[in-house]
Amino acid sequence: MMPHSGRLQAWAGLTGRLLDLLFPARCVNCKSVNGSLCPACLATIHPITTPTCERCGHPLPSTQATCLQCTMHPLQITRIQSAVWHDGAMREAIHALKYNRRRDVARPLGKFLAEKMLASNVTCDVISSVPLHPARELERGYNQAELLALETSALTRVPYVRTLRRTRETADQIGLNGNGRRKNVANAFTAEASRVAGKNVLLIDDVATTGATLESCAAALFRADAHSVYGLTVARPRSYTT
Repeated sequence: MMPHSGRLQAWAGLTGRLLDLLFPARCVNCKSVNGSLCPACLATIHPITTPTCERCGHPLPSTQATCLQCTMHPLQITRIQSAVWHDGAMREAIHALKYNRRRDVARPLGKFLAEKMLASNVTCDVISSVPLHPARELERGYNQAELLALETSALTRVPYVRTLRRTRETADQIGLNGNGRRKNVANAFTAEASRVAGKNVLLIDDVATTGATLESCAAALFRADAHSVYGLTVARPRSYTT
């Protein structure tokens, strides 16, 4: 006879499948009943293939190694990369995940992260995520970066650790230039050394614009004696104001 826990899991799986049949997920972009991101909309998402800065991941007009900003103000973070451009269907998907409680979108977005990680040959011991302030996470009900990191962990079999903590509330980064973003999140994070000391950390977030948030998180991880910190986001805009 199946154990009680096994029966509960089987019942939960059956219930989930029945709910999917009764209330199929609509594509967050075109609203068709064909999954959270339908195949047609997935096909319109553009991977980043142009030359990018080897430190911050910002697009470069040529094959130079680093951008002017990183040359003038070197980052502590080992490297930042993003999988796709933040436009069209991808912009809608990330907005739905963050603001419309579409947690199901984390699964297809996690695939973009896992594929980028594996293609980049990044060596990491653990995966972590950019934290929300506890009040913001309570209001939203989840941390979208953590959902993405958990999906990436499941697909790559690299363990996930929740080590970072946001120690103060920060203003929304939207509308701030690069300098404003850096000041906004400076010293806003701490990390638990027991989970990352001596380890190579892959740090997940949804979007990188200037990389200020990832850089501030990386500083906290290095203070906790992390060996290296690689930032990886689903998307980034094609340009930003420094």
